Amino acid sequence: MERRRSGLIFCAILFLIFGCGGEKDSSAGADAVGFVSSKFSPVNPRTIDPITIDATLISGGNAEFEWLVNGVAKGVDKALLSPNHFSKGDTVVCLILIDGKEKKRVGPVVIANTKPEINWVRIEPSEPRNEDELSVQGDVRDPDEKDSVSFLVEWFINGEYAFSGEKLPGGKIKAGDEIHAEVEPFDGFGRGKKVKIEKIAVQNTPPEIIIGSLQGEKGLMKYEIEAEDADGDNFNLTLEEGPPGMSLQGNRLIWEAPEVDKDTSFLVKIKARDERGGESSNSFTLDLKKSEMQ
Repeated sequence: MERRRSGLIFCAILFLIFGCGGEKDSSAGADAVGFVSSKFSPVNPRTIDPITIDATLISGGNAEFEWLVNGVAKGVDKALLSPNHFSKGDTVVCLILIDGKEKKRVGPVVIANTKPEINWVRIEPSEPRNEDELSVQGDVRDPDEKDSVSFLVEWFINGEYAFSGEKLPGGKIKAGDEIHAEVEPFDGFGRGKKVKIEKIAVQNTPPEIIIGSLQGEKGLMKYEIEAEDADGDNFNLTLEEGPPGMSLQGNRLIWEAPEVDKDTSFLVKIKARDERGGESSNSFTLDLKKSEMQ
């Protein structure tokens, strides 16, 4: 009898230990929620990046989401927040809810600057001449609409670095030079991708001809001819058209005017040609009055 009573007491103790312990573990498992992973993607979002969150539960119910931007709920209950809900500099937080209660807070993260991108860019003028100032003209895309975008420009002449700045002074170029530029868009916060503009050639500038005033003495007429070449090229002057007997001697037109029996006009044309083949001309009309030549 004593042995049977001892066995019953032992069974009762085992029931209390395992039965009560099982209920306690089941209850704790129902209330516990753990997360294997919960982070923003991308880690440093920009104004053009949708923000997603990966929240994998170890146990518990289905996760719900509440997004806050600068502390204000955006009414988005999905695991993705689209870029139209935030701007550069905004602070974003995501709350993970289970049964309407906050179980985890992810963030905060501050929205980073989006670097500008060049749509197109070119050098103007496209066919420059000596002393022409060069600049770059183009169009950029910047999702941060409030940013003011400028161009950071490095200029190269005949393959060698020459100058940094938005405009290349005309005094740095001459006929025959090949110019290209490397351009970066800059929004005040970051530089976008560098773009290289294809080469352009500096064009030749033809000589300029200036015909001086008449110097006459007893029918002998003389005109001084002035000419200069902006590129510093050598050039030749030619008398293309004029009255019989007129000649070009150096930089001077000389003509011994004949007597005329009526008022007469002659066209005089001078041409200049430089060593690069650039040509220019100038002309004037020479009038002889019968009354003056007798």
